[in-house]
Amino acid sequence: MKRIQVEAKKYIFRKGDAANGVYLVISGQVGIFLPSNSGEKPNFIVRENELFGEMGVVSEQSRMANAQATTECDLLFVSREEFDQMVEGSHVVVKGVLRILADRLWSAQVAKK
Repeated sequence: MKRIQVEAKKYIFRKGDAANGVYLVISGQVGIFLPSNSGEKPNFIVRENELFGEMGVVSEQSRMANAQATTECDLLFVSREEFDQMVEGSHVVVKGVLRILADRLWSAQVAKK
């Protein structure tokens, strides 16, 4: 795990990037822009103590949206390897539920296109 500071308006990741980890917002706000959004207003705002970037890591897919700091942010980054180690220690049912949820969310987003 490592702490990352991001300036306002900087991209954290973009659609199509490899899903190399999960982020926790320590302070600040991150805007999530879905592929159908060509405007300047994010579809979702991720705030303090919230996670983002988890879908690609759980489903092993590339990033499906853009994540951009809407304010100066302090983030905690958990790499895919670290996340996999955490999940590996979980019960098989927990692992299954995570994958199913991620697949369903991914499918729902793809169906909207």
